[in-house]
Amino acid sequence: HLLTYCTRHCAAMPSGRGRDNARDARTFRQRLEQAEEIRAAFDTFSDGAGSIGYHELKAALRALGLSAKKVEILQTMKRHGFPPDGVLHFDAFSNILQEKFAEQDPLASMLQSFRLFDEHGSGRIRIEDLRRASEEASVKLSQQDLQAMIAYFDESGQGEVSEAEFVQVMMAIGLQ
Repeated sequence: HLLTYCTRHCAAMPSGRGRDNARDARTFRQRLEQAEEIRAAFDTFSDGAGSIGYHELKAALRALGLSAKKVEILQTMKRHGFPPDGVLHFDAFSNILQEKFAEQDPLASMLQSFRLFDEHGSGRIRIEDLRRASEEASVKLSQQDLQAMIAYFDESGQGEVSEAEFVQVMMAIGLQ
């Protein structure tokens, strides 16, 4: 999500404090992207009849980086009115995933995202880290795009992004 967000918005927005604008639009986009992600997960894991069972639900949750413990999944299915061997159609699947997304600890999620970029554990994201991440995600970014992303997050002016800066910006733009 972060690479997608930044490629759309970071270069066009000023670095530093001017990035508070359009928070409602970002929140709407975030919800829209989440709905698209849920739809894509359902389409990927559903059978030909447009339904998902326990095993597919568990696989979808794991693929989206959400908690996928057997007991929790079975309890969630039961709470939504489905037996352990039942099948979920899209609406129930979407409701469950939205619930799981809402349960996520925002700080833990942001730190996990930071670590995806900070592969060497240095506590910093450098332009090389962004380049590697964009290549892994098959997102073509120019050197200028990468520099704009670093500038957007880098409040200290050191040419890299610390964990604290990353969390601060993620909270400011509503990507927790």
